[in-house]
Amino acid sequence: MAERPGWHGIPPSTDRYIPPLQLGTPEGNITEAVRSPALWVELDYPDGSTRTMKGFAMAWTGSAVLAQWIEYSRAREAWVDAARCRRRALAPRTPHAA
Repeated sequence: MAERPGWHGIPPSTDRYIPPLQLGTPEGNITEAVRSPALWVELDYPDGSTRTMKGFAMAWTGSAVLAQWIEYSRAREAWVDAARCRRRALAPRTPHAA
């Protein structure tokens, strides 16, 4: 019998994902997004590397942002310093021709 096409085995997120360094959950006034603003977030990792990820601000305080991004096909979240985030413009959607 022929092998089935497609991916098999351990999901890539399970064996390769390394979480970034993050702040603890802030206390006090946390604003939760009604519409999550798009952002670029600079993430720092335990090995000293840094990555810029495309994501969204899910909540924030005056000094921290709860950023969410997709990595290895899963939504990831981390509290990061607000200075590590900047707004990202989303391109307007164009309707598809029928």
